[in-house]
Parts: sequence; structure tokens; C-alpha cells
Amino acid sequence: MVQLVARRIRPTRGRNYRSKISRSKSLRIIHTESLLERDYVRIANFDSKVSKIFFQPVGIRFHYKGRRRRYFPDFLIVTTDGQHFLIEVKLTKYVNTNLNKAKFEAARLLCLEKKWTFHVITEEQIRIGYLQSNLKLLLEVKAHKTTPAVTEFIKTVLTYYGPQSVAELLKQCEIVESSMMMLNLHKLIYAHEVKAEVVKERLSQKSYVWVV
Repeated sequence: MVQLVARRIRPTRGRNYRSKISRSKSLRIIHTESLLERDYVRIANFDSKVSKIFFQPVGIRFHYKGRRRRYFPDFLIVTTDGQHFLIEVKLTKYVNTNLNKAKFEAARLLCLEKKWTFHVITEEQIRIGYLQSNLKLLLEVKAHKTTPAVTEFIKTVLTYYGPQSVAELLKQCEIVESSMMMLNLHKLIYAHEVKAEVVKERLSQKSYVWVV
């Protein structure tokens, strides 16, 4: 069994990026070392099939050009059905370097042994369409609490009247202050209790929403 202890993150200076993302699926702080990693964690936190996220959980020893090295893949994702995915987040232009090919082959061999799956995820999958800007919008209300009466009202209206634009929903629910409506609607979308297109379209009052 691999011990899920992250590599120690040392202080950095200059242009290197470091961040800590709290309230992640693993119920602990998740570190990231690049903006692309941060964006990937946003998606993983939003994905209802992901139950746990671990940062740099394993050190994999491999040989490259006669030297023994150690490689730390970025994340281990555990899904709600118990699958394990070892994830490397990498800009496309760096994926096919000889060193990275050697690292990734070592990761694949480890995953084969442990019955995990290894994936290299690039900006082409992470920064697709409007997904990141929409997640950023939804996360603005993450720290706020929902108002149960309002969330139930929203779901009842959508269940009764069916899919409709946010503008139409606001009109249907005009007895509730619009800012309160939007806060609770965004919380419902983030929790997957209300659906909306978050990849192909920018979330706005023209967006269509519907109940699961």
C-alpha cells in the first residue's frame, strides 16, 4: 500500500506559483505548484464522481541517462466507486520530452502493479471552453450558506415548469430578492442539484437551468 503523504512544499521566491486550496474533497488543504494545477483542482472539486484528492502522494524511483531519479506525480484521485487515478498535470509542450516520457512510463508501471490508472492531463482538457471562468463564478459563493427555503423554492419551480433561462426563473421567483436567488442558484449548480451548461456557454441570465 502506498503511503499517501505529500512531498514537503518548500517556500519559493520569484515567478514560481504556489497555492493552497482549502475545503477540497480530501477534507484537507491541497497544494498546487502551478496555475494549471490550480485549475485542475477546481475541476476535480466540482466533479461529483471524485471523492478524494491527494497532492503528490507517491514518489516513484526510475532511471534516466544512467542516473537514479525520483518522480512525484501531481495528484491521486479517488472516485466514489473506488477507482484510483494517478494524475500528472502538464502543459502540452512539455509532455513529450524524453525526461517526461521516462517519468510517465514509470508511473504507468506503478499503476499497472496497483490496478490504478495513470493520466497526463493538459490545458486542452483543463481550460476547455468556459469551464474555468464558470467555476470561478460559482466558487465566489462557496463560503456562503444556502437558504433552504429558497433552494427548495428554486427546485420546485424548475420541477413544475421545466427547463428555463435564469432570467425566466428570476421572474418566476420574483418574491425572492434577486441577489439571494442567484447565490442559492449558484450553490445548487455547484452541488449538481441544478444543472446548467458550464463548458460551452458562459453562465448568465440567458443560461438554461433544470433540475437533475
